[in-house]
Amino acid sequence: MLQQTTYLQRAGATFLALINDLKRNEAAAARDLGVSEDLVHEIVAGERPITREILDKAVKIWPVNERDFFPLHDDAAEGVVVMNKSQSVASSRVLQRAGRDYYEYRDTAMSRVAMIRPEWIKMLQIVHDNDPLNPNVEWNNGHFLFQFTYFVGEVNYYYEWNGRKFCEPMNTGDSVFGLPFAKHSFGSRNPQSPALILALTYGGRLVGDAQHELGILGDESACKYVLPMDNAMEAHAALLRFHAANGSYSCEYLATASGIKKARLKKALSGEVALASHELQALADTLRVPVRDLLVPQLDTSNGVSIIHHKDAPSWMLPTEEQPSYCMRELAGSRVTPYSKSLEIEVLPGSTPHQLETGTHQYGYNLGPAPATLGWICDSVRHSQVVQPEESFFIKPHIPHWFEGQDTTRLLILRVGGKIVGDALLEASIVGKESLSRVVAETMCWYNEEGSHHGDHVSEPGHVLAGAEAAVR
Repeated sequence: MLQQTTYLQRAGATFLALINDLKRNEAAAARDLGVSEDLVHEIVAGERPITREILDKAVKIWPVNERDFFPLHDDAAEGVVVMNKSQSVASSRVLQRAGRDYYEYRDTAMSRVAMIRPEWIKMLQIVHDNDPLNPNVEWNNGHFLFQFTYFVGEVNYYYEWNGRKFCEPMNTGDSVFGLPFAKHSFGSRNPQSPALILALTYGGRLVGDAQHELGILGDESACKYVLPMDNAMEAHAALLRFHAANGSYSCEYLATASGIKKARLKKALSGEVALASHELQALADTLRVPVRDLLVPQLDTSNGVSIIHHKDAPSWMLPTEEQPSYCMRELAGSRVTPYSKSLEIEVLPGSTPHQLETGTHQYGYNLGPAPATLGWICDSVRHSQVVQPEESFFIKPHIPHWFEGQDTTRLLILRVGGKIVGDALLEASIVGKESLSRVVAETMCWYNEEGSHHGDHVSEPGHVLAGAEAAVR
């Protein structure tokens, strides 16, 4: 299993995959880098780290970046990370705005494996009305990450969209999904009761490599990717033009090859008409793209947010109404992040624990009032840990887990798609299970120096890496 590999073994597999992509074997890579072949072999075998000198030489002579050589650090080797309350309290810091204490922040469970940044935030500013223009409210500048917010106590939620400011009074159990860079703020309506939020920010598709690529392209080029999402017809037409330009297709060719009348296709490309589903399929076949890539997602936010009050949140019993283990409640979310789900799970005492498993990264927080036992299986080993109220946890994708307790308690859950969703999920499926093991950790040179009939296993220099091979088996 991948969890059992050392960081050096994974770094070695990453190095091998990189030189394979550059069509270098170990000997050629060693010549390029001006080092011995034995040293390159030791790096690939996970026996020695890549040095700063080698890294500097590699990025100078090859079309690669420093970050290409470094795999992720795994801080959840057993599948789960739990942060207790004392650890959270120890991270406390009070930040001021306009010269006065505004929020107290505390960290909750996080992992290097996932781009989820969940914070416990207490409102220190008291407001006495629901006026969105209240002068005591200090607004932020917005931030890059999406934000799911869960409210505890009497909290005013302030948000701004297209220059308009709004105020929504929120209470315990209410929740909000917000788009990136939308300005917002929070205030307490009642100094006699707790007023806090769980602000769970997380990255979407633009985080990481996409963000770095946009940084190189610059503002002008980056903005050319933006579809006019405030007009569905124009956004759809812009997406069609994007794909047509990718293949340098003429309107005449696309019309003839797809069987769509030229005049109608021309209007579709200019945003005057919408193509029917059968026409979209014909056009997708001609463009050689999946038809879903010609569809623009429907926005379901209002003024940049989606607000769900607790009383309006849909709920159901799991696994069945007759023998439930949990009462599930779906909180705020959006089609904008289709692989992210927010839930409130009420753990029912005395019930048989029901096993859950999801392909997304998962954050959890015990809202109380009672402790819950989190059980899970990682590498065929069963684990369990009691999670007290105000404690939090992170669970890796595809880790079977369950919750149980002596008394009823509620858990806040946020599930966030990582890198293997959408197109990446489909590409992984096309690559297939056997080949995917080499994507996880490359184990061999891309060719066999002894020839293609040498056998299933190759020897020096096109060898199978003993350390990496053992790690992925």
